[in-house]
Amino acid sequence: MWTPQNSSLEALPPSVNWHFWPWCNYACTFCFAHFDDLPKQDRLSKEQALKMPQMLADAGATKITFVGGEPTLCPYLGELLEGAKIAGLTTCIVSNGTGLSEEFLETWHHCIDWIGLSIDASNDVLHAQIGRGLKRDLREQRSSHLADSLIVWNRCVRYGIRMKLNTVVNAMNLEDDMSELVLELQPERWKIFQVLPVEGQNDGLVDPLLIEESEFDTWVERHRHVMDKGIDFVPESNDLMRASYAMMDALGRFYTNVNGGHEYTNPVMDIGVLEAWSENCFLEERFLTRGGIYNWATTSKMERLDEVIQ
Repeated sequence: MWTPQNSSLEALPPSVNWHFWPWCNYACTFCFAHFDDLPKQDRLSKEQALKMPQMLADAGATKITFVGGEPTLCPYLGELLEGAKIAGLTTCIVSNGTGLSEEFLETWHHCIDWIGLSIDASNDVLHAQIGRGLKRDLREQRSSHLADSLIVWNRCVRYGIRMKLNTVVNAMNLEDDMSELVLELQPERWKIFQVLPVEGQNDGLVDPLLIEESEFDTWVERHRHVMDKGIDFVPESNDLMRASYAMMDALGRFYTNVNGGHEYTNPVMDIGVLEAWSENCFLEERFLTRGGIYNWATTSKMERLDEVIQ
């Protein structure tokens, strides 16, 4: 069992994932970020949230990833992105793509360095089986996630945004081969996750999708050849994922999943970034092993932001 005394990193790591918007319009069965343990509609106020990027930068972060839920559902995501760029942070959005409209990207692309688009299969039959693309409010029986994502991907590329692909390997897509799709998309970075059970988040729902690490390894080996085309190939088993991300929730609390569920620190707004971080468990060795530090800086975006501000 972890205690604050055996944390492996006292300083804030350079990359922080902020799950600032815990609500989503999709119903992915494997999702480990439901945040049902948060009081309904509870989050930092807009005014508090807009202060967070600078606070993280002052504490040593150099990259911020806006995560959900679905971050593009937040009506002031653009302002958060702008604030992050002003603070000198590299920005990333992890999204299902539904909010990455032409209008949104035209308005805010100068503040977006990276987008991580979630695509889990080579066809939408498999997406439907895992809930990817099924709307929470309508529970449609057919998914068009892949078709929609291809449009969004090309739109993001057109705006000069660096692209990551995120894929969750599970029992439904275990036999799938995404090679042709990935070689067509040519992401700079492809992150492949073993479907992760998290107590209190996806209990029961995720059980039929769980796979053994050996099965995950087989899937990874089937796709590893994409590295020959210059794609940064980043597989992450359950062991590598746990406690290897600096994660913060919608209330501005760092949290860890080292013991299987979410364990939260006191809020950053109450005690400060570094004091809150000292209460968290983060395993630096796993962070480095999974390639948590890479060449993410995009200086041209800062130059373009300066032009907009002037």
